[in-house]
Amino acid sequence: MEIAPSKLEPQDMEKLKSCGVTRRYHQGELVFSEGEIADNVYFIEQGNLSVFLYEFTNRVEVGQLSAGEFFGEMAVMNDGKRSASIAAMSDTQLIVLDKPSFLRMLNSGDEVSEKINYIVSRRTEELILKEKLLATTGINGANLQISIKGDPSLRETAFFRERYESVVDKVLPELIPKLKILLLERSVSEVFLHFNSGEISLTSVFDPFNYEIHPANKLVDDAYLDRHFPVIDYAEKARLIRRIYDAISAEFDYLPLPQHCKDLYLHYYKNWRPLATVEIAKVIDHLSVLRSLPDFYLRNLGIGITRDAIRLQFNCDGTHIISTRDYDRFLADNVGLQGAA
Repeated sequence: MEIAPSKLEPQDMEKLKSCGVTRRYHQGELVFSEGEIADNVYFIEQGNLSVFLYEFTNRVEVGQLSAGEFFGEMAVMNDGKRSASIAAMSDTQLIVLDKPSFLRMLNSGDEVSEKINYIVSRRTEELILKEKLLATTGINGANLQISIKGDPSLRETAFFRERYESVVDKVLPELIPKLKILLLERSVSEVFLHFNSGEISLTSVFDPFNYEIHPANKLVDDAYLDRHFPVIDYAEKARLIRRIYDAISAEFDYLPLPQHCKDLYLHYYKNWRPLATVEIAKVIDHLSVLRSLPDFYLRNLGIGITRDAIRLQFNCDGTHIISTRDYDRFLADNVGLQGAA
């Protein structure tokens, strides 16, 4: 079985010397700084380097690089600025390619360019996953906790705002078992619950590219559920979603998509699994507790069977995106619910 490259070999570095220049850096010497215009790509022949950022006046290291690795290519390829600073941790020797030389080398089609193209492609996928917050849960959802801060004035006034019982609050004890039925036994694949407005947005496996809006007080009625949401076994619902992903995958050979996009989606489709039923039940069962917290109570919640993530928005400010596998720890750390499981 062929092993995917993660670094370049010494013989690869020798070949790169023909299209670049060699530069030496002493321990502590800066290669470039965050925010600078990107004009070169750097290949590490010898030595170790530190990747760091400045938070106010504090230097925070975010990674280290060693012989066989290369850096700086993302900003060069995207005509961007340096996103971090890099300095030598020891006496270091780099092979430096300017942008035209680097692009010519990438398109040369030799063994070294194939290795570099592969590594660049993997890095691009990783960057996309980091930038698309919820997409990260499709592949690397374990221990995910992301907070998106909102208006700080909302947090400052959270303790002083009067609290009102919403339409959802009035029917919540009856609604909770119905939400579990919709996700576990009916055609619904995603639920987004709005406590303030009293509406619930629902997506069906039979129309996955649209969502419906239903009043919360209607969803407690069994006859209403029967009219709108047919019964379907959870495993069968997952099979339909898998078929949709397979159908999209089959079209990729005919679509002019960038290769890194194809690879990213194909990897996700191949490894996709529906959210465990026990996790769905656990999240829904805690709605009453999260809504009745004395100061920071739940305003909105989103959960779907296609991804391991919960979207929570509280009255204070901002949004939390949490892996279901990290849900108990989030409750314990943020709202003081110990032993939530």
